[in-house]
Amino acid sequence: MDDLADRRPAANPEPAGQTALPSWVGASSSLATSLISMFDGERQLLYPQTAPFVAHIDSAGDEPFHYPYEVGYAYERLPDDLFTSGFGSGLERWAPLLPPLLPGLSCGEGATPLVAAPRAAAWAGLPELFIKNESANPSWSHKDRLSLCTVSAAAAAGATGTVISSSGNHGASAAAYSARAGLKCIVLCDDGVSAAHARQMRAHGAAVVAMPRAARWPLLDILSSRPGWYLIGNTAPTHTGHPFGPEGYKTIAYELFLELGRVPAAVSVPTSYGELLFGIGKGFSELKALGLAKEEPVLIAAEPEGSDALGRFCASGSSSALEPTETIAHGIGSARGSFRGIIALRRSRGLAVAVDDRTIADAQAALARDGLWSEPASAAGLAALRIAARQELLPAGPLVHIATSTGLKAPSRAAGEIPHLAHADWHELRMVLAASYNVSLN
Repeated sequence: MDDLADRRPAANPEPAGQTALPSWVGASSSLATSLISMFDGERQLLYPQTAPFVAHIDSAGDEPFHYPYEVGYAYERLPDDLFTSGFGSGLERWAPLLPPLLPGLSCGEGATPLVAAPRAAAWAGLPELFIKNESANPSWSHKDRLSLCTVSAAAAAGATGTVISSSGNHGASAAAYSARAGLKCIVLCDDGVSAAHARQMRAHGAAVVAMPRAARWPLLDILSSRPGWYLIGNTAPTHTGHPFGPEGYKTIAYELFLELGRVPAAVSVPTSYGELLFGIGKGFSELKALGLAKEEPVLIAAEPEGSDALGRFCASGSSSALEPTETIAHGIGSARGSFRGIIALRRSRGLAVAVDDRTIADAQAALARDGLWSEPASAAGLAALRIAARQELLPAGPLVHIATSTGLKAPSRAAGEIPHLAHADWHELRMVLAASYNVSLN
């Protein structure tokens, strides 16, 4: 992260011809002032955001590379007591360091538990481990932190509906927050979306359509160009995404800092396009730049084997798309990375770790023994810590794994059918328990 002094643009006047923003935007306690190109630092107005949110396209390589925006703040106006008090549910707690939030939109996201996990630590070969349990958010995933910010942007734009492409968690969260904001929601899913995710999206009234992954992008471009429909995700070939999204993820860093009383030594993050990775890293960078922390944690990007675009870029410098690979970690099985992920690893002196499905499934089981049922994509972060520990790549100090979502949404394919009894037969119950679960009863 650059020095904070370089991130203090003056307040932006409303440009001629721009539709007036709702009054709640101006009344917000947000100190957000501008969008900053992550290519060259050029600043532009905070509103409007223009899909597909690409700050610059670099055509120098074999394939065009797309650079996103991030949000700049007037840090010099930050309240002195923002980090001295405790925190409760609802990200309004951090409103000065977030984009303007639609009043009443919060569902009580954030303030998720930080849980010691001794059995998972033993499995991974770690002296100590803490799990940040993001499945405690309202829609049961980390995406709620992002959706609060992006759906607020849609409301500020006067949208009547939101559109998004998602493999599951993002769509479910977008549907929930769009419904709460009184907006319609269209979600284009890939064919592998789980039944649980589809039911959750439909429960919030979203219009959900499944299709091959490649078919989503051209249709999403058309949808987001229709009047009243606002893109809250991504359509660029190299992921850029809505600039407000990662700002919600910063709050994970703030919470970890207050919960641990210090910055952790390393944080392992299930990674696809790198928005979560970047957001957490930006939060820690802000804490350091504000003089609240002396250091930043090493960030570990956990990627499925075959979908390890970020790791391959770090190793070779190539940003070429990968061939799609099947993985049980469906939610992070992407073929392209993003500049955000690259920046996050560079700033934190971090590393990308590719994990196979078997290790992911074992990590899922290890977390379950500590009372935490994570979906495979979420468990990938613990699998990466195990690999990094065996290669002696981890720094000394507190280690944190970000558990992004519940296993109830996307259970592993290895989960078998449970046995059934036809009637109340004590003898048969004893036999089934012994045969299926190795539980012996006298």
